[in-house]
Amino acid sequence: MKRKPLTLTTLMVLGVSSLSLAEEISPVIPESRYVSVQVGATPTQRNLLETVLSIHIPESLETIGAALEYVLYPYGLRLLNTEEALPEQTLLLSLALPDPHRTLDPITLIDALNLLGGESFEVTINPVTRTVSYALKNGYQQFVTEADIEHAVKNWTQKNQAVNYYGPVKKGESLSSIVTVAGLKGMTLDQRMVQVYQANQHAFINNMNALKKDVMLNLTPHDPTILSISAASRFVDEHHHLWLETKVMP
Repeated sequence: MKRKPLTLTTLMVLGVSSLSLAEEISPVIPESRYVSVQVGATPTQRNLLETVLSIHIPESLETIGAALEYVLYPYGLRLLNTEEALPEQTLLLSLALPDPHRTLDPITLIDALNLLGGESFEVTINPVTRTVSYALKNGYQQFVTEADIEHAVKNWTQKNQAVNYYGPVKKGESLSSIVTVAGLKGMTLDQRMVQVYQANQHAFINNMNALKKDVMLNLTPHDPTILSISAASRFVDEHHHLWLETKVMP
């Protein structure tokens, strides 16, 4: 039987249940004669959606879609891409980000997703693929036409393709921060980092963590080949370990 993604209501119920269970079974062990510590995962590690955010969305991110990508990436979640999501999702993603929604502090991740979705969109999280998608709530379909949706799809696609180059790179900027601001294009952070790195190896000192200053980055590679999620993760981990060891790739 085909399983449907968890709805927000179901996910919240599961989250509350898991938190209650965690509080009951998390063991406490003695660290010394007078001090004991509680071991195990924290509640927010068990339920990422309950993480409390303190974040300001950069001024360079102008749309709700870009803001959502920026908010989601540290938690291993991503927006369902346009080809897989309901076309009506682009109605939301292509909208301008309201200034009052640019600073999210303090707010849980799930509340931030609801806030950015507004009153007319319902958020759905797929816990297996860790994707986030939006659909119009019942009663709101009457306010849009097929032509509105087609225009939104075209508008969102154009906005995603608008940034071809980034630079010059400033001191302190990293590949991860740059691709996040520029847009993940429906990929995971690791996939997008590897794609941009492979298209701009002249801009690095043999390691994706050694980004040169004052270079320009091509964010639209001629070869759009994308590594699998696991392969990209291994690639990024390898470069990270070599960087920590103060080594560079041969």
